[in-house]
Amino acid sequence: MKKIKLISAILTVLMLSEMFSVSSLCSAKMTKKQKKEILYINMADDFLKENQYDNAIECYNKIIEINPNSSEAYSKRGNVRYLQGKYQDAVSDYTKALEITPDKTNLYYNRGLARTKLKEYDEVLEDFTKELEINSENTHAYLNRGMTEILLKKYDEAIEDFTKLISLDSENEMAYYNRAIAKRNQGDYQGAIEDYNIVLDLNPSNIDAYINRGGAEYYLKDYKSAIRDYSKVIETQKASKKSYFNRGLAYFGAEKYEEAIEDFTKVIMLSPKNDSAYYNRGLAEEKLGNNVSAIDDYAKAIELKPEDAQYYYTKGALISRIDGDLEQAISDLNYAIKLDGNDSEKYLTRAIIFCKQKNYLIALDDLNIAIKLDPENSTAKELRSYAIKSLADVDDQIKGNK
Repeated sequence: MKKIKLISAILTVLMLSEMFSVSSLCSAKMTKKQKKEILYINMADDFLKENQYDNAIECYNKIIEINPNSSEAYSKRGNVRYLQGKYQDAVSDYTKALEITPDKTNLYYNRGLARTKLKEYDEVLEDFTKELEINSENTHAYLNRGMTEILLKKYDEAIEDFTKLISLDSENEMAYYNRAIAKRNQGDYQGAIEDYNIVLDLNPSNIDAYINRGGAEYYLKDYKSAIRDYSKVIETQKASKKSYFNRGLAYFGAEKYEEAIEDFTKVIMLSPKNDSAYYNRGLAEEKLGNNVSAIDDYAKAIELKPEDAQYYYTKGALISRIDGDLEQAISDLNYAIKLDGNDSEKYLTRAIIFCKQKNYLIALDDLNIAIKLDPENSTAKELRSYAIKSLADVDDQIKGNK
């Protein structure tokens, strides 16, 4: 089962509603420069309301010319540049604002958001940490630092941040959701399920929570629950290829092979070039004894993805077990080994075919490799003993005929 991607909840709370300290200017008689500054402030606000970002930036440029120490002008220009997707420029503006007002709230946070877009994750952690030193109750900073820690595979730290956030906001859906992701990545599937349960209590419409909870249930082999969750998703998203595929895997795990075939067939209808759907449908067909259909599906999977060693191996192994075209089976195993020669089972399976053909000497070569790769492979050892004995019997027969 493919892992579900982490759903980003990076917030873009850029504090665009921040106001300059106009009141302090009005408390005393304003200079000509101060009047100009207020004029550009008002103009910038109007441009922002109309999403005219370039014009707003021009206003902030004028403010900075008038007052080079205007931290808020740099900060708000950084916000606009962030919205424009100019993340490096935004970082530069936030950095300049921090040089002027190093203890101002939200500046480190906003710079952290911009650095997230640049994938500078170590620096992102530093910024969110500094923000929390200034404002220890900034829930957005806890959430984003936790998700950054997930990206860096620092799952313990992420769980700690999400737990702290929950202590500040017990109904924060994204805190539970992302803590579940961290737990799942640690292999704590039951803990993840418990968090997804809370998410769904808070928001029964969170489809991603159903998807992820289904994945955790699958790993715990709670196939019935996984089927229930994927079915819930399919009720909402009729064309959800991933959910049909994942439910097919769950049906397969529950040994409901006909239902699995139906789901994989649905995936194929929605995505005709999905090699994994053909392959897994083949596995289900094989379980039902529909060997011809299974071989056809394996062949289609190979056609779609000819570089997958497992597809060749599975097809060749099935042909061998049903005593089909053994030369075709050998050809499949040859390709499988060419693509991945580090699996003892591939050599063992090919050796079994050679033994069926009474090619014991060639079989011994494969069995020796299989045992070298897996010294504990008892089947390979037993077959090697059989091949050696059979080879000796053939020699005796040849000598007797002479």
